[in-house]
Amino acid sequence: MKLSFVIPCYSSYATVEEVCDEIIGEVSMRDDCDYEIIAVNDCSPDHVMEKLVTLAATNQKIKVIDLAKNVGKHCALMAGFRFASGDYVICVDDDGQCPVDQLWELLQPLEH
Repeated sequence: MKLSFVIPCYSSYATVEEVCDEIIGEVSMRDDCDYEIIAVNDCSPDHVMEKLVTLAATNQKIKVIDLAKNVGKHCALMAGFRFASGDYVICVDDDGQCPVDQLWELLQPLEH
């Protein structure tokens, strides 16, 4: 099973790396699971794009989309969906408010 995590990013320079680390840590505990992280910079006013480029350079499973203008969370999600290649797509907030450790409870009914 391959999971695509889509993260719309706006003013999340201080939090997005922790969110990515949480995803990587959770998924790496499973041998039956592959993943990709698609981070979408929604024309953020902070330096989140620089952070995302650095993260992508250290992990080839992290992909970055840089939107030319701010289009809002829902449109940023849609941009990420377009490039997702996983069996399931999971939307995750860039501020850590979506607990990734509960992912398996959500996926269990879909896998049976």
